[in-house]
Amino acid sequence: MPTSATATATAATTDTADFLKRYGSWALISGASEGTGAEFALQVAAKGLNVILVARRVDKLEELAAQIRATYGVEVVTFPLDLTVADAAAQLQIAVAGRDLGLVVFNAGGDSVGGAFLKSSYAAWRQLTQRNIDLLTEACHDFSSSFVKRGRGGLIIVGSEAALGGCGRLAIYTATKAYALNFGESLWKELKPHGVDVLNLLIGATDTPKLRTVFAKFGLAPDVVALTSSQEVARVGLASLGRGPTLVLNAQDQLDNPLVSATLRRERVEVQSSFLDNFYGPV
Repeated sequence: MPTSATATATAATTDTADFLKRYGSWALISGASEGTGAEFALQVAAKGLNVILVARRVDKLEELAAQIRATYGVEVVTFPLDLTVADAAAQLQIAVAGRDLGLVVFNAGGDSVGGAFLKSSYAAWRQLTQRNIDLLTEACHDFSSSFVKRGRGGLIIVGSEAALGGCGRLAIYTATKAYALNFGESLWKELKPHGVDVLNLLIGATDTPKLRTVFAKFGLAPDVVALTSSQEVARVGLASLGRGPTLVLNAQDQLDNPLVSATLRRERVEVQSSFLDNFYGPV
């Protein structure tokens, strides 16, 4: 009989091989310069996938790329890009051209404006909706079309618990995250029969350099709220990809709450989709 440690190692190796077979050989991670995005890149590379790193900061991307190459020996492409520009989705297609892309992690989507709705110009808010709605929609259409043709693939939409309801000083952010949540759940139902996995991963306060900068700005202690580590976010997200459509990371034990229960949200999508069969025919 193998020891528990040996059995665990064997299972991990099997899981990694299965993951690589299903989603290899390339993954694209947006918002990959640091924090959660960087951790997704590291953990995907650990599974043997080559990675395309997308973010604005060239220095951070190159630093992470060097670390991944040295540690895991996979190929890494850095692609500096501001995801708020109008042609960002088209630029992403340039980044993946000629590569066997099987996994996309949409991690860029924080509140880059912040504050009350009327305190900022519409032009500022428009950048947020451009990235969190327009880019997400167009890019998912492009990537999903390719995945369906090849019969496999995966999309992880890293969202926020803010998607579950409105909140003063986060009007546009909560609205865009709610859009992404409903969009992702719908894609899960439509793409699943074609071998494509979709997961909305809704996270709360996460320990990232960006959040610690915010705490420092307002003189708050890092432990003012409970923080989830970036490593845990990426680990759970990758492990849960085939069990969509939605996982609320900090509410996995709330099995009877229809707002956050993974099972009840999945059942609702199935029921509503079946109802629509009466009007549109089956998915």
